[in-house]
Amino acid sequence: MLSVSGLPRLGYIGSIKDEPARTTQAFARHRRCPYDPKIRTRFGDTGVSLFAWRARGGVIVLDDAEAMDFRCLGFEPLNPPNTRFEDQAKEDAFCQRLLLLGAKWWDNQARHSSVTELERAATGRGYSEIWTEEDEPAITMSEKRWIKVAWPSTGGLWVAEFDTSWATIDEMDNLAPEDVARLRLAQTMDERACILQNHFQAKFYKDVVDYQGFGFLNNWSTKHVGEVGALLQPEETAQLWRNRKLK
Repeated sequence: MLSVSGLPRLGYIGSIKDEPARTTQAFARHRRCPYDPKIRTRFGDTGVSLFAWRARGGVIVLDDAEAMDFRCLGFEPLNPPNTRFEDQAKEDAFCQRLLLLGAKWWDNQARHSSVTELERAATGRGYSEIWTEEDEPAITMSEKRWIKVAWPSTGGLWVAEFDTSWATIDEMDNLAPEDVARLRLAQTMDERACILQNHFQAKFYKDVVDYQGFGFLNNWSTKHVGEVGALLQPEETAQLWRNRKLK
């Protein structure tokens, strides 16, 4: 015989107003967190992203990574790694190398996802139409900066960086050109350096310590806080996601 002692009271079941909230909460409890703390390579429909996880927190991401970037990092482009190094010392060393290729150091994986999704959605639409500071803090110059780096065989480095138009424009006279895809034709760092110098007004630096732009190239030892908050550990990002979903 079916016991009804453990079932909810009929009045509670019949509350239509409460049902969507209970359903959403139950779904959130069982749904897997969308942020993977071990991911190394992610393939999208328009590009490839490389992730790195420093012990200090946050996540370092090189979006629009090219085959040359993989080779410079010691990876085979046709067989890229799926997951991070288990050894944190090796992972930290990889983080530093990724920053030297122009990667961005995000506060957490959720912030990276929010901003990159906005970049895609804002094409042809106004930034203010789909992003308000009530939802997220304003996007910083470093977060929206377009940066490309080349390390030629002759030494030093070439860096090109521009403001972007998909968010608020701070440098109208320094917007990213429409032909940035030209860089995909480079097969070596020397060729990339040549393209950056001849087509994208790149600046030459003898040493990365001389770089003073908005990128994160030389932030390795100086960055201890995020762009809009703390540098979160992966488990803190997951907890943040769970807390938002259960509200």
